[in-house]
Amino acid sequence: MIFKYIRGPTPGNLFCSRDSVVHLHMGMDQMGWRLPPRTRPYWWLYYIWSFTTTLITFVYLPYGLTMTGIKKMSSFTTSDLFTYVQTPVNMNAAMMKGITVLLMRRRFFRALEIMDLMDNRCTKMQEKMQVHRSVALCNIIVIIYYCVYFGYLTLAVIGALIIGKTPFYVYNPLVDPEEHFYLTTAIETTALSGLILSNILLDVYPIVYVFTLRTHLELLAQRVKNLRRDPDKSEDQNYAELVDCVKDHKLIVEFGNSMRPMISATMFIQLLSVGLILGFAAVSMQFFTTAIERFVSGFYFFGVLFQTFPFCFLCEQVISDCDSLTNTLFHSEWIGAERRYRTVLVYFIHNVQQSITFTAGGIFPICLNTNLKMAKFAFSVVTIVNEMDLVEKLKRE
Repeated sequence: MIFKYIRGPTPGNLFCSRDSVVHLHMGMDQMGWRLPPRTRPYWWLYYIWSFTTTLITFVYLPYGLTMTGIKKMSSFTTSDLFTYVQTPVNMNAAMMKGITVLLMRRRFFRALEIMDLMDNRCTKMQEKMQVHRSVALCNIIVIIYYCVYFGYLTLAVIGALIIGKTPFYVYNPLVDPEEHFYLTTAIETTALSGLILSNILLDVYPIVYVFTLRTHLELLAQRVKNLRRDPDKSEDQNYAELVDCVKDHKLIVEFGNSMRPMISATMFIQLLSVGLILGFAAVSMQFFTTAIERFVSGFYFFGVLFQTFPFCFLCEQVISDCDSLTNTLFHSEWIGAERRYRTVLVYFIHNVQQSITFTAGGIFPICLNTNLKMAKFAFSVVTIVNEMDLVEKLKRE
């Protein structure tokens, strides 16, 4: 099942656009985010599972980490403190993003419907194979996110077992970590697995959907490039093809609009938290004394960058594709066409010039420049700590 949707294209057995979210939906099913209709047998078991995962991820973990800070803050070493403070920030951001997605999850169904409509325009084998390659790449991206995020969890647990400390210091009123270290570690690992899985889904879904959008933008550009290049077609046929391209662009814009509110809300939360998380991660590396601690913290730093950079880069590419589509339209074979063709072409160019953009919370654009500013904030945190000589003071204490 894992490798079924990442294979190369085979004529007669090609993927459609909705297959790009197969691995994403598998994760959502595991988290209980896709509730089945109550007409299915044993539907209530899945509802219980959904309630349990939500309770552990969004109720127990916030409570457990808060109680850890209240009860054990005085006994924390400096490295323990900076390991602890990173987790609540990331966890609370994931909780807010998760609630947002759950409230807007119906938009996923509308996006799938539009995917099917866009696929209906892919009649040539070359177009279908390009869609197939896009689907395979989307599923590969999801698998990479799984490897990176759960790779961090694995390293954190291994490091905890080596140094003899629980990995995330989650408060557990039922089990004493000093008397039952391995049991406590297993409980924390299981609980944090749900949080990490939810983080994967929340961070990768914008990439999958916007990458699909970009694929259909590229296919539209190819259709526009071929307008009026077939001498055997009449003006009526050329005009009909142009109108179809206008409809294709309208579908692509509608697809982007269907996901924009959800992406805007979750990326706003993510971009605000990433600078603080990166700052804590960079500062904590100065306190760690063992190589395994530094390595785990460095891997965590890389994972945090992985949360925002790919999507910011993708948004830049979509804007570039819209500009390229405008140029392709302007340089198409419109000279000598009928007046109605030129009129529709002018209307089309005007619409395409309004690039498909995504903003975080409707405030600032999602782009590489914004991501860079958030990363600079992390270095500002490190600079403040160094200027205050906080590292040496805490080490002496």
